[in-house]
Amino acid sequence: MNFMNRDANLKQFEFLRYVNENSGDEHVMSKISIVLRRDKIEAPYYMVSKIKLSSCIDRPENGLIHAMDMMNHHRRYNLTENEFSKIRALIEKSADSDYAKISKSENQLQIVIFSRSDDEIRDIFDEYCELFDTIESLID
Repeated sequence: MNFMNRDANLKQFEFLRYVNENSGDEHVMSKISIVLRRDKIEAPYYMVSKIKLSSCIDRPENGLIHAMDMMNHHRRYNLTENEFSKIRALIEKSADSDYAKISKSENQLQIVIFSRSDDEIRDIFDEYCELFDTIESLID
């Protein structure tokens, strides 16, 4: 898996998948937030994506210990109307679940996806692969 494109820009979802697939820790937690906005005059179609990745240690005698924040990645995008509409449609067709919450206002659409284990993040990548691939293609 190549999580960098030819210009060495980090492809955040591919990198998250790479870390997940190559980590022996069962308690890698991730939070993905994607916010679409339409309220700025200078950039009418705008998106922000944030990924936070943390690792915890499970010690039977002490319980679960929050050990380390491994990544806090934040990327901003100015989008065309077409890109904005495509991503909005992908988010809107998603449903709230145990690990995904969608909120909407007049000027903003947000999806927050939270995983607590390796298995959950694998399910998330299966369910949201089209959304993640569409966003990753913006930086090619």
